[in-house]
Amino acid sequence: MENFFRPPPEVLAFMAFKKYIYLQALLLLSAFRWLIDAKVEKQLALASLMLSAIGLFALFGLGFFEIYSGPLRQLCLWWSRLASGAGMMLIASVPLAIAAFRLHRRYRWTDMLHAVLLIALIMLWGMIISIR
Repeated sequence: MENFFRPPPEVLAFMAFKKYIYLQALLLLSAFRWLIDAKVEKQLALASLMLSAIGLFALFGLGFFEIYSGPLRQLCLWWSRLASGAGMMLIASVPLAIAAFRLHRRYRWTDMLHAVLLIALIMLWGMIISIR
């Protein structure tokens, strides 16, 4: 019975990473990319920025605005629980990952930071899936 109340450290790390680190960092990276990129990459960065903002609203906005019922709450709960909580973040990362394939790009460190975030999310998510 004692183990029931003590989740594995991987679960705690995944929950903290997905709720308090990933989307906020992705939002900042997307905003930076939106400011410095041009044309198609700028549109992809804006898409990632909007998806990250929607994800943050789904995680924190419902409680802040006291939305406790209705279709918006149902949509936000579905969005935040997609693929054990990682689907929302993976979908928000796709536009920024597509934009990273341009060869001669300024500020390549943002792409590397995004790759590190994405790898950490996938590894923690894989640990959670293997525990079940």
